[in-house]
Amino acid sequence: MTEISEKKQAIIDAYLEALAKNGFVTMNDLIDSGFTKDMVTHHFRSLKKLTKIVRLHHPDAFFDEYIDKHIGFENVKCLDEIVASNKRFIVTTAVTGRRVDESLLQAMVSYCEHNNAKILVLVASDPSTHTHAPDAKYGTIDSKIINCPHAYLVVGDLQLNSNICLSTLKVAAKQIDPSTGMARHASNEGTFVFASPKQRLKAVPAGAGKLPYFTMTTGAVTVPDYSRDFYMSNRTAFMAERDHVMGGLIIEIQDDEIYFFRQFQCRDEYSFVDMGIRYSKEGVEDERPEAFVLGDWHSGSTDPQASSVWEEVCKNLKPHRLVLHDTFDGRSINHHERANVIVRAIRANNSHHDLESEVEGLVKDLNMLSTWVDKLVVVKSNHDEFLEEYLGKGYYVKDPQNHLYSLSLAEAMILGKDPLKYAVEQKGFTSWDKVDWLERDEDYRVAGVQLGVHGDKGPNGSRGSVKSMEVSYGQSITGHSHTPEIVRVAWQTGTSTYLKLGYNKGASSWLQSSCLLYKDGSRQLINVINGKYKLED
Repeated sequence: MTEISEKKQAIIDAYLEALAKNGFVTMNDLIDSGFTKDMVTHHFRSLKKLTKIVRLHHPDAFFDEYIDKHIGFENVKCLDEIVASNKRFIVTTAVTGRRVDESLLQAMVSYCEHNNAKILVLVASDPSTHTHAPDAKYGTIDSKIINCPHAYLVVGDLQLNSNICLSTLKVAAKQIDPSTGMARHASNEGTFVFASPKQRLKAVPAGAGKLPYFTMTTGAVTVPDYSRDFYMSNRTAFMAERDHVMGGLIIEIQDDEIYFFRQFQCRDEYSFVDMGIRYSKEGVEDERPEAFVLGDWHSGSTDPQASSVWEEVCKNLKPHRLVLHDTFDGRSINHHERANVIVRAIRANNSHHDLESEVEGLVKDLNMLSTWVDKLVVVKSNHDEFLEEYLGKGYYVKDPQNHLYSLSLAEAMILGKDPLKYAVEQKGFTSWDKVDWLERDEDYRVAGVQLGVHGDKGPNGSRGSVKSMEVSYGQSITGHSHTPEIVRVAWQTGTSTYLKLGYNKGASSWLQSSCLLYKDGSRQLINVINGKYKLED
């Protein structure tokens, strides 16, 4: 063997050693092994060429393989047949050049076997750690995904029905907010699901009485691994590893127009929960949710269809507690409408101007809700505080309809009592032993997730948003906007009301949406679509 051949072999050996240690190889790895960049380029022209040679002669040293080998016309045809013949899918993301979490993949397989589902795998890449694949358009993917009989790679846009598409628009795996710039495309073409190891959900308002569309990302089946030697990538790598979600979406197709979706996360390194059932490679077992956080209730404006769905969820899954936002509506005393004589006349004509009757309706709702679960949690919300506003500013003085009833409530407020809680007590609410009636800013965490914040108030008196909830509270489930949204660890429910209440004119992002919370801190948004919340088997 010549000296040059020996040198080549030494470089290849160093490459294989670094590969076995790290799962990838950089030029710095070879330099640390005693070779200079000039030596590598002299013998192999580039690190990419070296990688190609090593892959050719030592394929067993690699856990991954080129995606390009597994796509083409046959792949497209196969995916079309899979979509045509199946109604339920797990959609997740694989980051190129990263190892799959075998336990999570096996849990997904378990789900597929129990629910007649298929796994659709989107692909994302991290440009700063791009796999050295000189002749590969898509990079590499863990062979375990390729060899999984239930999993299918999606590298071209795939329409699941006329309203939801798996988009293969390339988004960097480390992009901080993968929904940036996507809303205008969804508004024209329907819901877009695209690859990202983050779970992001953003509603796109729709007009003409339509339900909103969404841009959403999936979470990943590959492990978080973003750190590299490049100084400038350390900051984004730090954030990416903390925002990385092991999990995916479950998408169910009812027909060409209607679909259901919900998220899942793998928090314990081997299993995940969907609709009260935990899936792992060992099989399935029932698991009661710790909490069911309802979309804003607004007693008197609640849609009976949404109420019926939430009752069915409670009956089937038996969550330990029900968390309520905007429990009281306050339409009879709404200070935002005080100057609108016509609206007040309409309220009176429909018997919606009587405060006492509205409280009686609220008590009826609370008595009903208390039969669904072990515990009710009433989160202090802005509509609950309508009564405090009404009494505190003396509006009742010039409100003959409600004046006499309000006097006792004003007295209770003067004596330091919560007027709404007092009103409910006086009207015969019977299950006080089952209720936690929270104060403003009262901490209430379940499974590490903040549930005691409504979402209307941001830091330092500013207006609240789901992004400000993330900054202020970290893991949280809030309400207020009537629009479901996910920004990393901050989740927001929708509403339980009718989707049009008179004041939300124009295009709307409102959706009847509530959130399940499990003991490991994993969450799922449950959405009412045409009176249903899931595909009926």
